[in-house]
Amino acid sequence: MNNLDKILHKSFLYNPVENWLWFLGILLVGFLFKRIFSVLVSKIAYRLIKQETQNVPVSNFVDLLKRPVEFIFTLLILYSAVDEISFPRKWRIIPFGKMRVSEFADKLLDTLFVIAITWIIIRLVKFFALVFLKKAEENDIKTDEHLVPFFRDIIIALIVFCSFFLILGFVFRQDVISLITGLGIGGVALALAARATLENLFASFTLFTEQPFIVGDDIELGSMVGKVEKVGFRSTRIRHVDGSLIVVPNQMLVSQTLNNLTQRKDRRHKFFLRLKLDTPIVKIKTVVDEIQHLIDIHEQTKDHEGHVKFDAIGEYSINLLVVFFAATPDYWESKGIRQEINYMINQVLDKNGVELASPTTTLFGITDDKNIDDDY
Repeated sequence: MNNLDKILHKSFLYNPVENWLWFLGILLVGFLFKRIFSVLVSKIAYRLIKQETQNVPVSNFVDLLKRPVEFIFTLLILYSAVDEISFPRKWRIIPFGKMRVSEFADKLLDTLFVIAITWIIIRLVKFFALVFLKKAEENDIKTDEHLVPFFRDIIIALIVFCSFFLILGFVFRQDVISLITGLGIGGVALALAARATLENLFASFTLFTEQPFIVGDDIELGSMVGKVEKVGFRSTRIRHVDGSLIVVPNQMLVSQTLNNLTQRKDRRHKFFLRLKLDTPIVKIKTVVDEIQHLIDIHEQTKDHEGHVKFDAIGEYSINLLVVFFAATPDYWESKGIRQEINYMINQVLDKNGVELASPTTTLFGITDDKNIDDDY
């Protein structure tokens, strides 16, 4: 027994062997059970807020919270283990102004604790954003689906900003008030340098307050037509009808005329039928009347007045103007309705023996074979 006491109290690297054993034991036990503890704590926290979760599965909550909770458990294990040993005063970290190792370890752990708590708060913000999005989906509230991601990102940015100054003030003992004042003075120059970014940021607030469109709407901006996928701080992502993803600065969306195609209840279609010039007038009248009739009785076009008119006699064709409205705001669905109308128009033309005109060109050639180029 005396020999064991001698071994335990024997000094090794400026600390008794007993303290090193406690150090290693805390690390071993802590790292063995940290994952179990993190999952258990996450499930307990979920039960405390279960009534506000809108039936979001516990697995989503655990997945979000498990890693930051596991990280903070790791810090607690390291803090408890390091507390069992002491560092000699002569041990210093030279790159940090000859800072003592013990002081460096304290500041490092304090900084990591603030980061861990910030990480947990951010994950909780993301979880409650998920809850609000689920509630918006269940109640079919498109506005909330549009606003929640935007305010989630703003809150996360504010949390990170506050955590940064918390580390400077409470860990490194810096005068945060003076630092913020200095940033305020330098902010004028920064604002001038980042003018375009600030314009887009203010434009994003305009988009959220006036709401000319929401995520999922089809919009037309100049010659571009697409579906809004995400509205961010600086830009908006729009999926073009050809499948490509276009990133548009928010300032452009508020400074140009924008057409929200989703807000209208139908889509207008206008085109010309060009019949041959020798088409008899009787057949022209018959074709006009029958096309007008099929537009008037079609399920998706009968609610709006359509028009089929003998518009003009062109250089090589008789032009019939066809105008109708497809009762849907969806781009591709309206194209499907137009396709059905086109099929029926072709049937009308075939039934009446009417052919479509095509441009013709008369070539005047040289009759003397001797003057014809060999390339022909």
